[in-house]
Amino acid sequence: MRVSLDGKWKFREVGSLEYLDGTVPGCVQLDLINLDKLPDPFYGVNEVLFYSLEEKDFEYVKEFYVENLDWQVKKLVFEGIDTVADVYLNHFYLGRTNNMFLKYEFDVSTALREGKNILKVILYSPIKEAERLKKIYQSKYDYPHRSWIRKAQYSYGWDWGPRILQIGIFGSVYLELNNGLEITDEFIKTEHLSEDLAVVKVFAKINSFEKPRSVEIEISDSEYVKKVIPDVYKSKEGYFIEERIEIENPKLWFPNGYGEPHLYTFKIVVKTSNEEATKMVTTGLRTVRIIKEKDEYGESFIFEINGQKIFAKGANWIPADSILPRLKEDDYKALIKMAKDANMNMLRVWGGGIYEHDWFYSECDKNGIMVWQDFMFACAIYPDEFDFFVENFKKEAEYQIKRLRNHPCIVLWCGNNENNLGFRDWWHIGDPEFLGNRIYKKVLPQILSELDPTRPYHISSPYGGEHPNSSTAGDKHTWDIWAGWKDYIYYKHDNARFVSEFGFQAAAHLDTMKKYIPLKDQTIFSKTLRMHEKQEEGLERLIRYMAGSIGLPKDFDSFVYLSQFVQKEAIKAAVEHYRKNKFRTAGAIYWQLNDCWPVISWSSIDYLKRRKALYYESKRLFAKFLPVVEYEDGKLKVYVISDELVAKQGQLNITIWNFDGQKLYEKNITLEIPENGVVEAFSEKVKNLNILKGEWLYIPKHVETAVIGDKIDRGLLESIVFVSLFVDRVEYENYFVFEKPVNLELKPCQFEYRIEDDYIIIKPKTPAICLIVEADKDIQDNFIFARPAREYKIRLNGAQVSRVCDLVEMLIR
Repeated sequence: MRVSLDGKWKFREVGSLEYLDGTVPGCVQLDLINLDKLPDPFYGVNEVLFYSLEEKDFEYVKEFYVENLDWQVKKLVFEGIDTVADVYLNHFYLGRTNNMFLKYEFDVSTALREGKNILKVILYSPIKEAERLKKIYQSKYDYPHRSWIRKAQYSYGWDWGPRILQIGIFGSVYLELNNGLEITDEFIKTEHLSEDLAVVKVFAKINSFEKPRSVEIEISDSEYVKKVIPDVYKSKEGYFIEERIEIENPKLWFPNGYGEPHLYTFKIVVKTSNEEATKMVTTGLRTVRIIKEKDEYGESFIFEINGQKIFAKGANWIPADSILPRLKEDDYKALIKMAKDANMNMLRVWGGGIYEHDWFYSECDKNGIMVWQDFMFACAIYPDEFDFFVENFKKEAEYQIKRLRNHPCIVLWCGNNENNLGFRDWWHIGDPEFLGNRIYKKVLPQILSELDPTRPYHISSPYGGEHPNSSTAGDKHTWDIWAGWKDYIYYKHDNARFVSEFGFQAAAHLDTMKKYIPLKDQTIFSKTLRMHEKQEEGLERLIRYMAGSIGLPKDFDSFVYLSQFVQKEAIKAAVEHYRKNKFRTAGAIYWQLNDCWPVISWSSIDYLKRRKALYYESKRLFAKFLPVVEYEDGKLKVYVISDELVAKQGQLNITIWNFDGQKLYEKNITLEIPENGVVEAFSEKVKNLNILKGEWLYIPKHVETAVIGDKIDRGLLESIVFVSLFVDRVEYENYFVFEKPVNLELKPCQFEYRIEDDYIIIKPKTPAICLIVEADKDIQDNFIFARPAREYKIRLNGAQVSRVCDLVEMLIR
């Protein structure tokens, strides 16, 4: 029997005489917002009003009634407390919580009363608690506040997130009453897998005061049912089942784009003389390994699922809100569906956030989204020289591994984010014994070998080769572009084996920006806009890349749109290169999918789940087939990348136009596309393409102290290439220009459009590198490159269109 204690609570700041109405699951920040004691922290510069809360202690109180105490086991369960708290029931001290990433269970057999009960939770300032620990555990190392507390690191502020140190009971609270029968530690482990046969071991611990009278395992999906009666054995720790079960002709779990993510339900039913318990586990059958083999480039880093090489396509995931209790199941469903619809097959759960809600992993299971799962350490040194810290983390690791190991979506455990890179390049301490390395290199491998040997473990991200951020082995974070101010054309020089972070910033959707930035502050360098751009010199970088890529914006709206255009073009250059490099490079996971508040960031989906230009581009970049155009050694070349597991025949159409709408060249090609590979489909010298004019211009380039120019034919600056690849009657498009747009002879697109039913139909007369449909909702496609002599029919999803505009018109020319 479960008695929920969620809902209405009372809370107050410790020392205050006044109790206020609160809610659990919730937090102090959310309760104060709901009571109109504090405004929305995301609007304007309101974030600063929340800083003082982190220095305060708070008390939450719940009165509840219990009618029947006739149970042998009585537990009080907290599914999430953030973070350091003391718990009392009817003035009995139950214990302390000190880890946001743990579920806490307290035995209340002696404290629980029939009738009225009073539950009190005192939550302590994480800042004061860190100071207390620093005084107790003297160290020669200066650990940051956030390192001492097992709390979501991003809440202390990040270069895309606000500083909102959530304090509260953010998970459900309930009484668990039973007569001693529980099923725990369930693990469905795939031991053998082939097309004909799967062998799985079903393990579970049975807590019971007596030997179970019967245990049954039922395996089922929509078409298959199998029942097994396992043996029950006893050890000093209790009763267990450990049954090997064969499933003939199994249906396997595959990543998005490679097959169906098939799932089975394993139902375990245990009966004793007076009780029955059931545990349901939904999981998929699949194998995973990382292929690490020496080759001419170093050592590979390729995910292999069910014996098949997979090119990983996707993004990094951060918590979807800075106030976690606001997140609901529908939020996860929407975001994971958006990732799937963008043809992604992997999300990396970054180590500065949280081990995500069960909803996240269940949706990834259903949608075939592989998950790279970091443990929660990021960009800092941690005090694992002290046993108290290590023991706290061991509990966290054991709980989270057991909680998550049945999800087929998780394909990798990773020790941390960037800490081993930091040892080498930031803190210059080499490869230390402690400061986190004790956990990453000793504790975690040992725990995982015992609790989940089915998945690879990676010490850090990035990690591999002689340097943690090597290009020849392991995974790499490519940040010399954007963070290092280098032009995004340099992505084409990055030959990393697996790129687990790379990114480019852009403003949120225009409507989102205007909702949270007051009208008077909708200027490019306003204080309020700077509050919504957390990276140092972030706005300066945006202007630098606009100026270097396409030009400067006319106004605030233009600034938003141009930033999104440059972001999508930068990631386009990167992903096209990485995919063309398949499998020398075996993954392109950009930073980042989502946001935790309305902000200028690297995301492709903003806080309100509005799609940025990069999201629409991601659909094209991560599609099963991708045609890529390059200008190499005086030749125009077209490559076709395929993630299809069988060879295919395709038809390729290449057209070249000038910006006045005159077709200069056309070629149709039938080609054989190899399975899971890359083929050069077209190569022709540009002098044979009817685009050169024999008039030369010089594109300015700066080298040392001299200013020189790249000599280029005017015709190349007046031309745009469109490619369409048809495979199985599906069209895959791309476009290419011979120089950055700032150097092109661009002209505003001439086009017509009309609305029919729930569609907008755009008919261009001249080419466009980017047409934008402004609407009150997200539509099927947007930020489109437009070829003359064809119609673009885009579903509106019920949106109302206000205008269609060419990005070129937003430039200061």
